[in-house]
Amino acid sequence: MGLNASKANLVDALKQLRIAVDRARMDWDDETARRFVREVIDPLDAAVLHAAKGMDHVGEVMARVRRECGDDDR
Repeated sequence: MGLNASKANLVDALKQLRIAVDRARMDWDDETARRFVREVIDPLDAAVLHAAKGMDHVGEVMARVRRECGDDDR
């Protein structure tokens, strides 16, 4: 699996998690649920964004290495 596909899978997994949490919140709406979303789920947005940017950077570095090493076929 390539870097772009891995990044897309990561972002999609977060979207699917958000959908599942929203669905669960229809029946689970108390302070514990709100704290769980605030302390566990919400921080994942920033973590996934940070990871995606890191994956983009790695992709750029890999492309530069391939160019500089003459292995641009991949």
